[in-house]
Amino acid sequence: MRTYERPVLLARAIASVQNQTFHDWHLVVVNNGGDAATVDKVVAVARNSTPSGSISVLHLPARVGMEEASNEGLRATQSRYFAIHDDDDSWAAEFLQRTVAHFENHSTAAAVVSGITRIYETYRAGKVWPVKNEHFYLTQERLTYMGMIGGNTFPPIAALFDRRLLADVGEFDASLPVQGDWEFNLRAVNAGGYVYLPERLAHYHTRTPESETSFGNSITVGVDLHHTVIKQLQERWLAEPDVNGVNKGELSIQIAAENEQREAEIAAREAAARSKVRRVLRGVKHPVRSARAVVRRAKRLVGR
Repeated sequence: MRTYERPVLLARAIASVQNQTFHDWHLVVVNNGGDAATVDKVVAVARNSTPSGSISVLHLPARVGMEEASNEGLRATQSRYFAIHDDDDSWAAEFLQRTVAHFENHSTAAAVVSGITRIYETYRAGKVWPVKNEHFYLTQERLTYMGMIGGNTFPPIAALFDRRLLADVGEFDASLPVQGDWEFNLRAVNAGGYVYLPERLAHYHTRTPESETSFGNSITVGVDLHHTVIKQLQERWLAEPDVNGVNKGELSIQIAAENEQREAEIAAREAAARSKVRRVLRGVKHPVRSARAVVRRAKRLVGR
């Protein structure tokens, strides 16, 4: 669990690990160059109320990138499985129990990924409150190489990984400021495949625009950086040799364009549906005005 100067969110994230019905866990909190006393205080309170598992803290002397912070935490553990639990996200109580059990039935899998609830929330002045929830769209197909090559399809909070991946495909790419989880997923998925567990056991928290900027999600407050890194990765892959006649960079660009077109078509259909609903509601609210509009339209048609 990487963290930097977000004690309120950190306390909530730790609590979601403590509340797990699966008890054999070890949480490493990686303080990424932030105030050590603040993190130690949050963890001390948590330790006093932890009935199972264990919590340790790794204080980094200076701030590093997100991926290197993840690597530092992983080097400090020896667990059979691992997860990257962002300090602003949370798990349902059964997340570890269900994903570990799923691994037992899919022993060759590289990762188990659960369903996700996206929670929109506002953070101001040390307080955070939910605004609305929605189902995060995810399918087994979106957890394949072809499903992910066009762009990242899920946040880290939803995945439990087999530790053997670190030996098979390497650590997270510490040179990337963002999108390191996407790049890692594309390497890892070919080392056993990802298995989808549809139960929505992961909670992906997204701060609203009204929230304090320093507490925002990297994907929202740093959207331009994300787009830049995506292009940099695609350029890197364009320079790599083709595999079975397919270039990874070209494939990523092609699928990304297809996904963008598909999303635009879906958005247009949804907008049209909302517009139709609004017209119906206006007709119900103002029946006389609606009737006059129908008459005018009929006259125009007759005039043709």
